[in-house]
Amino acid sequence: MITEEQIRELAHSIWEQEGRPNGKDAEQYFRAKRILEEREASKVIELAAPSPQKALEPPPPIIGLGAPPTSKRRSRKKR
Repeated sequence: MITEEQIRELAHSIWEQEGRPNGKDAEQYFRAKRILEEREASKVIELAAPSPQKALEPPPPIIGLGAPPTSKRRSRKKR
């Protein structure tokens, strides 16, 4: 969750980087808010998406089921 303090700190940083212009405080505030929201959204996406390596790994075994049954069917002999 983004806090008001985080937005203000980033807006202040933007204000300083732009040479401390007058009259752009609202623009810098909303730009800072958008930047922080985009960062937070990308973190959520990263957490939700499996890593490429994880996608290649086989699923874990299901404990307690044992080995799958094997076929014991016998072939018929031709007479």
